[in-house]
Amino acid sequence: MPLSGLSIWKQAVRFHLSYWKGLLPVFPLLFIPVVNDGLHSVLISQEVRRKDLFPGQATREVWRLLPSLLAMKLYFEGAALLWALVPIYGIIPGIKHRLRWAMASNVLVFEGLSGQAGRNRCREIVQGLPAGIGVRTLVTVPSLLFTGILMAWLVGGGFFEPLYAFGLWGLIVASLWIVLPGSAAVNTFLYLAIQPDRKPDRVATNE
Repeated sequence: MPLSGLSIWKQAVRFHLSYWKGLLPVFPLLFIPVVNDGLHSVLISQEVRRKDLFPGQATREVWRLLPSLLAMKLYFEGAALLWALVPIYGIIPGIKHRLRWAMASNVLVFEGLSGQAGRNRCREIVQGLPAGIGVRTLVTVPSLLFTGILMAWLVGGGFFEPLYAFGLWGLIVASLWIVLPGSAAVNTFLYLAIQPDRKPDRVATNE
């Protein structure tokens, strides 16, 4: 079956719906950038290894790994911002750095790599991505999801005016989920889709 960006987003939806009770203790952390990325990598690795979630243990592991994760994330974020200053030519390198940014927590949690070794591994993964799958999964699908929800709100409100008020809250909640916990989970499910034999490693190499 071909790798599909939409199927990866469906995995993220199923993950959050299946484990919503287990995620309640760490709910606020799911909306903190970078932390939520690392937390999803650890939680999904627990599901892979143990078929269950252990939020307390996952939180402790994320705080331990956070300095290494921040260093990798900031490196790729800074590079992407610099390329964004270059008109037209900087678009493709900037996208590649964003994709590497998305892989950082997975390389750290699943492979135990950080620092220069971790950054090189992120580059290797992005270089080996099937054509267009990274952009479709991390950019195109969430944009289409947001557009679809927005159109449903506008059209539904045109037929039934109270939907404008109630639908606005649904639009806000859905947008927050797509941008923060949804995208964080998708980063990890994309990694696992292209690294199906990768076994989680509890130990990260701090450099």
